[in-house]
Amino acid sequence: MCFEGMEKSGSEGLDELIIAEAKGYFADIDAVCISDNYWLGTKKPCLTYGLCDISYFLLEVKGPSRDLHSGVFGGTVHEPMTDLTLLLSKLVTPNGEILIPGISDDVAVVTASESSTYNTLDFEIGELEEAVGSKTSFTTRRRKL
Repeated sequence: MCFEGMEKSGSEGLDELIIAEAKGYFADIDAVCISDNYWLGTKKPCLTYGLCDISYFLLEVKGPSRDLHSGVFGGTVHEPMTDLTLLLSKLVTPNGEILIPGISDDVAVVTASESSTYNTLDFEIGELEEAVGSKTSFTTRRRKL
């Protein structure tokens, strides 16, 4: 395991360590977990006992060899930004439901015991909305939709 505790100072030296140890210490790494959690409110600390998966991908959308003037070429050729927007719109709904087929196939159903742990959380959606300066959480959106 590699524990890095310098996030607040830009993780100084971490990139260099990873590069230097890519074929050594980190050679057989299959997965990386990042736990960077905050308190749910102002009264109780956050205790992490599980993490959601995070996957990073590089997507390259290619198009014309140069920027095209919309007055001359608009509506006649595929534009990379339009294509990328279309692709991204198929990944998740406005309510946060992931649309990738099969992505939840291996996710265990939440048990009644697990679900009951949420009843004791000291959490107020208003505190979250105040912290982010917006009422755009999925909970707020679901109420409106």
